[in-house]
Amino acid sequence: MKREASMSTVDSETRYAKINEDKSLAYRMFGEGQPIIFANRFRGNLDSWDPAFLDSIAQTNTVIIFEYSGKSLSTGKQAKTYMEMAQDVIDLADSLKINRFTVAGWSLGGFVAQIVLTEFPERISHGILIGTRAPGLNVSPIRSEFFQHALKPTNTLEDEIVLFFNPKYESSKAAAQRSNERLAIRKNDLSIPMSMEQIEKLTKVAGFAENTYNTLEKMQQTTLPILVLIGEDDVCFAAIDWTNLNGTLPTTQMILFGAAGHAPQHQYPELAASYISLFLTGT
Repeated sequence: MKREASMSTVDSETRYAKINEDKSLAYRMFGEGQPIIFANRFRGNLDSWDPAFLDSIAQTNTVIIFEYSGKSLSTGKQAKTYMEMAQDVIDLADSLKINRFTVAGWSLGGFVAQIVLTEFPERISHGILIGTRAPGLNVSPIRSEFFQHALKPTNTLEDEIVLFFNPKYESSKAAAQRSNERLAIRKNDLSIPMSMEQIEKLTKVAGFAENTYNTLEKMQQTTLPILVLIGEDDVCFAAIDWTNLNGTLPTTQMILFGAAGHAPQHQYPELAASYISLFLTGT
């Protein structure tokens, strides 16, 4: 793709892809190179991605972040299934005239990314899954402390340490502070938080945990290269659920980040980006 005017998360302009009369997807696009569309976490909006991580990716790729239909700045009906959320990714790619791309997803966005790469494989070159649930039914439950912090109307730094980092380690708590400061750099053209009504609807989206679309079986058969980045002590999705699939996902590689939690790409932004870059060029 051609070089975007902005090469920076902080300076990129919020744009709108009109999908139909009722649906427009808010997005930002910056960087240069092959496109990566990033699907966001639970409650995440355009301002939820660490600039240090995305800016590192944008050195060699066109970065595209967006908001799901009916959430934050995007309009349209809120999805009831993860297949509908996956369709947002395809709709955005179609609007931007992108035929083939890397799909990446963090947390809940990883559910979306897994469905995109298994249901629309002809559109995908690579899959990148960050801090997300392994496919299939045999997985560990989300820990109670996640819900205690994630469902508050607003989150403080202390909440973010529990939700996205590893509170057992001072190094992780210090990384949380640095990431929080980077996230606060952007002052203009901001998104808006999801409403509590939108958040409640998001908790009811179905189709992934139930393995409705046979996502596990399709990932076991895919020829697409997939990279999993996960923290050793993820409050949501246990790394062991991925390691338990060893020997059954022949195109999947996993990197485990020590002393990290649910957002290893925020704790180790440049390192995570370098792993992704090496993966994209080497597979």
